Amino acid sequence: MNPTSSKTIVLLLTTIFFIVVLFACPFMGPTTISYDKVFQSLTPSFDNRDAQIFFNVRLPRNLLAALAVAAMACAGIIFQAVLRNPLACPFTLGVAGGSSFGAVIAILLGLTTAAHGFSFITLFSFLGALLSLFLVYSLASILRSFSATTLLLGGIAINYFFNALVLLAYYIADFTQSYAMIHWMIGSLDMIDIASVYKLAFGIGAGFLILISFARDLNLLSAGEELAKAKGVPTSRVIVLSILTASLMTSAVVALTGPIAFIGLIVPHIYRIWIGNDHRFLLPCSALGGGAFLMLCDTAARSLFGPTEVPVGVLTALMGVPILLWLLFKRKTYLQN
Repeated sequence: MNPTSSKTIVLLLTTIFFIVVLFACPFMGPTTISYDKVFQSLTPSFDNRDAQIFFNVRLPRNLLAALAVAAMACAGIIFQAVLRNPLACPFTLGVAGGSSFGAVIAILLGLTTAAHGFSFITLFSFLGALLSLFLVYSLASILRSFSATTLLLGGIAINYFFNALVLLAYYIADFTQSYAMIHWMIGSLDMIDIASVYKLAFGIGAGFLILISFARDLNLLSAGEELAKAKGVPTSRVIVLSILTASLMTSAVVALTGPIAFIGLIVPHIYRIWIGNDHRFLLPCSALGGGAFLMLCDTAARSLFGPTEVPVGVLTALMGVPILLWLLFKRKTYLQN
């Protein structure tokens, strides 16, 4: 079979799987809802409990899961391609550390109210992520080098710096604040405001279009900067714009969900085994397949342990380790390629 045809089939099957999961998972949970009652009318009425649960709670939550993975998986692909490091993840440039720092500062200050549809924890988290990106790119500007190595080492340093500040904030917080900090840093999909989901969808969609426009350049860049330059790829421009776009997408998601472990690392590797490194297919497949995976994880997290809900970040972390080991045994030389 033609390689392009096989990749197209994988993309088609992934899309179908995503759609099925998107509409099936909202019917699953500790509270049983009826298909007939949900779709009695086009808009959920206040006296229709099943429609209220489906449209106002579970469907927005599933959409948030899909958007979160779309951002994190695409960011993971970008970092792994540009930095040519299979262990690179969406948080490589310190996004997780900066976001966590912003969130714990908001919790320490007691800012639990909302402004313009977003909580102050979300706003501070996003600002913290932007601060980490600003520091990394400022460091690269001072060194006059935007190479993959400079960005990678700078991001690691900034991330450790913010993690130290988070630990300091946790140390001086009281019990209630400490619990809120831990709950946020584990990662969950508790934020189910549909208006915020729509705003996030606009940003993630715009970012995805930018990244997919770089797909052919990324194919060459992942093989090496020298080869990409020889083929006429403006490497510095592609590296900076793609990493900045991926980081902003991740920042927007993490500000709402907290850092969800392993998603941006393992999903791209799974699809690389199936379809290779062609970013024209790898980006949409990882976004859709990863979205279905996180929706299933979230459904399990809120159903299997009912009435207690386990943050989905705990489940992805527990599942991420064996999946990563499976990938390692699946392709023993993968980390050397």
